[in-house]
Amino acid sequence: MRTDTVTYADIAKYLETEDTILVPVGAVEQYGPHLATGTELRLCEKIATEVGDITGLAVAPIVPFNYSVMFVDYPGTMTCEMATINAYIGEVCHGLAEQGFRRFFFINIHAGSLGPLESVSRSLRARWGAFGGLIDVFSIMRDVGGVEYTTKQAPTGHASEMVTSVALHVCPELVFMDRVQPPPTPLRPFVDGVRTVSSGKVAMGASSFAVFSNIRDYTPLGMQGDASAANAEQGRVVWEAACSYIADAAAKFSRMTVED
Repeated sequence: MRTDTVTYADIAKYLETEDTILVPVGAVEQYGPHLATGTELRLCEKIATEVGDITGLAVAPIVPFNYSVMFVDYPGTMTCEMATINAYIGEVCHGLAEQGFRRFFFINIHAGSLGPLESVSRSLRARWGAFGGLIDVFSIMRDVGGVEYTTKQAPTGHASEMVTSVALHVCPELVFMDRVQPPPTPLRPFVDGVRTVSSGKVAMGASSFAVFSNIRDYTPLGMQGDASAANAEQGRVVWEAACSYIADAAAKFSRMTVED
């Protein structure tokens, strides 16, 4: 049930038996030369809506913006401070808690909101005894997608084969395959012996450490891998597996309790 497509009477009826709400948190940011800036926004909203349909749980309208400062060099990226995300989502969720919602399951698609969403969840717990949970859409796609990717360089990375395939299945109007370009190979390292993994992570030996760079520092095209092998059928497999997993997680979350 999308809360923005029904009346308050319908929501009041829902709250007689349920207290869970799914809150999709998206982003509007550059996604390489071949994907629209609203790709993450569309995927996040769509998967939250489908999960709501599967589970019967309430779904809030999507939070459209995120902490995307690592992409701000690229026109069309929309970013705000983490404190803004914390305050905005927190105030909205506290208002929902006042109405009777007690379980907030954040369907998150961008790493920039992880800290703020934990903060919001803990404030909801402290004030209302509510539960806050979070699931990362792309992590689930990587873990349960069940496909063998053709490309070798960061196939599940930003704007790479996995996401492009999913977008071709879900929102093909946002994909421009004629604009796909091969990424720099290899990704430019900061120093010998250190391999760039993402805009905030580098690998060295058996482990890794954080370097808070911008994506342009190591891939001017704004993407981590090669999207040329992306296809809609592969995207369908990943999408359906992710929807099923997230729906199962949301249903279990809706029944969680700290009581013995």
